[in-house]
Amino acid sequence: MITIALLCLLLGGLAVGTAPATFAQPLPPQLPVPSQLLPADQALDKVCTTLKEQQAFSVEVDTVYDNVLADEQKIQYSAYQMLSVQKPDRVRSDYVGDERVSRFYYNGKSFALLSPLQNLYVSREAPATIDAAVDAIAEKYDVTIPLSNLIVSDPCTKLKLDTLEATYIGTDMVNRVPGYHYLFTGKTRDWQLWVSEGEKPLPLKMVITYRDLPQSPQYTAVFSRWDLSPQFGEQTFAFVPPEGARAIGFLSSEPTQKPDQKPGGKK
Repeated sequence: MITIALLCLLLGGLAVGTAPATFAQPLPPQLPVPSQLLPADQALDKVCTTLKEQQAFSVEVDTVYDNVLADEQKIQYSAYQMLSVQKPDRVRSDYVGDERVSRFYYNGKSFALLSPLQNLYVSREAPATIDAAVDAIAEKYDVTIPLSNLIVSDPCTKLKLDTLEATYIGTDMVNRVPGYHYLFTGKTRDWQLWVSEGEKPLPLKMVITYRDLPQSPQYTAVFSRWDLSPQFGEQTFAFVPPEGARAIGFLSSEPTQKPDQKPGGKK
């Protein structure tokens, strides 16, 4: 039979002369507010300068994004990405998500895209710089590297062109660490950006709201483990097909007709 004293002990030690255990909760660190807080547009310039000046870096990214169904209900997917960059001509992206798993390699001469789960890959020649390769691969093969804006020579060009208004929101938490929070309102989308303190601020989190799409879906990226002095080996960016992997072509492959031809015959 359970005694009254034992029952009280099980329920929290309220009546047996022993105080209940308490657990100290550490307070979050206080982010100092600069005496002269930079306007949002200048803060963005400082972050962009930090990224532009990095000749090599690696970062891990956790993303969640909305997908709007035909009946306009929103569902959410998640992904995790490891991004390694050596400018001007080396990129690797390891991506594990709800909708796909892929590995992307670029070495200044060619790129390869591997599907580890299916053990299939494609490989093609590519331009000699990251900027040219990102544009050419997207245009020719409809392949977009997630967060490719981070790896090009000017990572904030598109954001700046689209921004109509920039606002400082406050100091808000990202992964239990406070960061400076900014809002950039654009023509068709809004960007929220959380950045770290210091002379070389880095993105901590980004949220994009697509106001021009039904239900205004969002894309959220949380950045962690920034390394601005990575020690990459050449094997990091060298693609070696796994054992048994099969090479395939793109579904939307290179055009088989010349640009001056119309479908169905010569001009």
